[in-house]
Amino acid sequence: MNLLQKIFLLTLIFPIVVFGYTSPGKPAGFVNDFASMISVNEKSDLETKLSTFEKQTGNEISVVAIANLGGDTIENYAVKLFAEWGIGKKDKDNGILILVARDDRKMRIEVGYGLEGTVPDLVANQIINGIMKPAFQNGDFGIGISNAVDALIAYIKGDTSLIPIISGSQTSSGIHINFDFVIFLIIFGVQFFTSVLSRSKSWWAGGVVGGIAGIIIGLIFGFVFVGFTALPILIIVGLIFDYFVSTNYSKYKTQGGRMPWWIGGGRSGSGGSGGFGGFGGGSSGGGGSSGSW
Repeated sequence: MNLLQKIFLLTLIFPIVVFGYTSPGKPAGFVNDFASMISVNEKSDLETKLSTFEKQTGNEISVVAIANLGGDTIENYAVKLFAEWGIGKKDKDNGILILVARDDRKMRIEVGYGLEGTVPDLVANQIINGIMKPAFQNGDFGIGISNAVDALIAYIKGDTSLIPIISGSQTSSGIHINFDFVIFLIIFGVQFFTSVLSRSKSWWAGGVVGGIAGIIIGLIFGFVFVGFTALPILIIVGLIFDYFVSTNYSKYKTQGGRMPWWIGGGRSGSGGSGGFGGFGGGSSGGGGSSGSW
């Protein structure tokens, strides 16, 4: 499947996804294995490591393995579970959820709102694809999760040495392109501009963004047949899009609700204090990254 086909499928899938989150139960610690993917010793070592990290920094990392998503998406499931358990401190939202769905072969690192600046989506993506994915493909689930935890803890403390550099697919010209990463950048870019436009007070900003996109398309594919057609269309689409997201942002802000992912997340209700003393009622802003193996 080429890049354009993947993008087209994304545009078809996103609007029709029906979320059906089902809680896996209450947390019994920082590590909760509902799918029997981690050995007893691995779980004990992880629990000690994460407990020590929480005592040293106040940040909370929760590892959760489930049998399946029950038809839900990994992104929605992670957000819902994060909110239900309240991972992180209530006033700091400094929690991280490492979620693994065994039967669906999906995984996600969901980053709390307060740590999004510390652990960018790109770093989460590198950990998933550079650490967890190779280990999971070899059946080494405990090792993959443990190494991912080590990389996260080290990165939060300022050590970037454990974050892998991912190489993409090589084209005939010798240029390395990681198409999955390109899609990730596109989604991230859409979310970023949506967040900015929704908070701006001028709807014309969306037209400017659309105009810039039209110029870029013209430079790539030529202005004669593509650019001059795309430019006015994207300006109009940008204006309409800006009006839509700005109106919805005002509505959510007035009602005090949690911002959808496409607005950039936000501080929602605390989501509960958790089932044990480690979780303090934090919330997620929708940041992080997903992957599969």
